[in-house]
Amino acid sequence: MIEDIILQGDTRGMSQLRRVLPVDFCQRAAAFLRDNLENVLICTGFYVSGFCETDGPVGAVMLAEALTDIGADVSLVTDEYCFHVLNKVTRLPVHVFPIKNTEKSKETAEGILSAVDPSLVVAVERCGRAKSGLYYNMRGEDISAYTAKIDYLFDFPQTIGIGDGGNEIGMGNVYNEVKKAVLYGDVIASVVETTHLLIGSVSNWGVYGLLAYLSKAEKKVLLRKEDDILQRVVKAGAVDSTRLQPVLAVDGFSLAETNGVIEKLLDDVGATDMR
Repeated sequence: MIEDIILQGDTRGMSQLRRVLPVDFCQRAAAFLRDNLENVLICTGFYVSGFCETDGPVGAVMLAEALTDIGADVSLVTDEYCFHVLNKVTRLPVHVFPIKNTEKSKETAEGILSAVDPSLVVAVERCGRAKSGLYYNMRGEDISAYTAKIDYLFDFPQTIGIGDGGNEIGMGNVYNEVKKAVLYGDVIASVVETTHLLIGSVSNWGVYGLLAYLSKAEKKVLLRKEDDILQRVVKAGAVDSTRLQPVLAVDGFSLAETNGVIEKLLDDVGATDMR
């Protein structure tokens, strides 16, 4: 099943988190997305040593373009470290969320929600605050000074969180399990909950699983290989989080490896019959 495909090669404890999620967690998120397609706000961008990482923006842009293709209004939100990347690779509106204190961040979140009036808010590989109120990377390092408090947008009632490490928006749904299953989990575990949580070995892969299910429902292929979008994102300045270099890789997985995952998803969807 699609949930198995997007969790292949897991090294971060996501397979353990799966045990406390519905068996069809990705399919449920896709159905929820389809029911709330009118106006989707997508949040992404993760700070890595002065750069925006490739995991997140690639999936967010593919999701945004696919949803636009089936008639949804879509806009994106990120902070200053990833704005230049998203702004170069998509013509859709991109809102910049400033790095401010909690009070001003809540005001910003209220302003964006009021202006956009979304039907659904989605996070793709976006850091969520821990119980301490701070933001951490996978190594347990405090990155609060470089992370906008975009998670305050998720006070909105209809949300989806997509993550792969335990420190992302949405992982509050499985907070206790993250503490046990993930390295530094007792420090980095996000408390930010979402209506649906979608996990994958790579967050972008979670998006691809979502698009696979949506393709089935729409009877239209909404998923494609990663080449074009990854190239655009890397050219705009994003880096692979493991190499800290602008290379065609995401979380250490090569473009060929990711395209292999996408091929399996396309086979599951029956993409040839839909074309």
